[in-house]
Amino acid sequence: MQESNTIQKIFFPNALPTGVGSMPHEKSEDACRFVAETLKEAPFWPQLPKRSFRENMYAQYSEGFPGFIIDETAERMWVDTARMAEALEVFYENVLSSDLAYFSIAPGYAEGLYKMPEILREVHPGDLAIYKGQVTGPVSMGLTVTDEDRKAIIYNEMAEDVVVKMVKLKAAWQEARMRETVRADRYLMFFDEPYMVSFGSAYLNMDREQVIGYLNACFEGVDCLTGVHCCGNTDWSVILDSTVDVVNFDAYEFGVGITLYADHLRRFFDRGGILAWGIVPTNETVMKEDYLSLTKRLEALFERLQAKGFERTEILKHAMITPSCGTGSLPIALAEEIFTKTVAVSHHIQDLYLS
Repeated sequence: MQESNTIQKIFFPNALPTGVGSMPHEKSEDACRFVAETLKEAPFWPQLPKRSFRENMYAQYSEGFPGFIIDETAERMWVDTARMAEALEVFYENVLSSDLAYFSIAPGYAEGLYKMPEILREVHPGDLAIYKGQVTGPVSMGLTVTDEDRKAIIYNEMAEDVVVKMVKLKAAWQEARMRETVRADRYLMFFDEPYMVSFGSAYLNMDREQVIGYLNACFEGVDCLTGVHCCGNTDWSVILDSTVDVVNFDAYEFGVGITLYADHLRRFFDRGGILAWGIVPTNETVMKEDYLSLTKRLEALFERLQAKGFERTEILKHAMITPSCGTGSLPIALAEEIFTKTVAVSHHIQDLYLS
């Protein structure tokens, strides 16, 4: 990650707001325009799961996966291991030749990825501070997608390496497209890992070295900043000890959890790491909050880190502000309210401490 390692020494987001990924709109233009006009410095291209089952966060990155089958009518997906074995030679030929076209994402799977550049050219003719994309991370992809017997595909010896290489090269292709179509000072690729909430339980039969190895292998595929999003509690030391640049977490419900890893956070900050605080809840609870109450909640978490030796100015320099998770399953009006409050919290924090 050449760019990541050099940029991080000088890049501080200073509480910039951005989003996680999914939105509930069925029309890509509506979603993209809202994001572009609301998150003016650090927009993302929106995933639209209500538009099509192919925009489900697992189906979305399945093109080219050997033996992958999607049944849109039943809204099911799985890997046929017999077909996978037959297709492995072609798959690895494209891996070895670094043919990113093989790992492309078609418009039917990610309409927002294609629509967003058009909207951004209209709304923001200059350079953005950050442009964010996202893929499903290798742990969650491997544990959610199953074979024909409903066994997680990551536990299939043939498929384990395929999962990691698919995620890595999907991210690489996406980064290349983002750079070609959107002008930004920096690019950020998130690897969404909701399944990391199960780390350490019987549901996730992996050790920390495996998880860190999977993540680092995927990060090596891109030259931009990398991020991991996990929307619940987990063993944060695993993610913080990877080479990731940005860690995004549900700070509203589980913010205290990450403050328990002070030693890991100190090393993370020292190498330029960024915490993306998901302080705005992605459910009806948000209607009981305003930017002042959410800021107060965030400040209480900052105080916990300050008690462990972190300076508030340091925390804020290394901070981004986000919703706690994606909004793809919510009503549109509620999702838009969540993003509006995310920006309001960011601006209030900046006015309080960074002006």
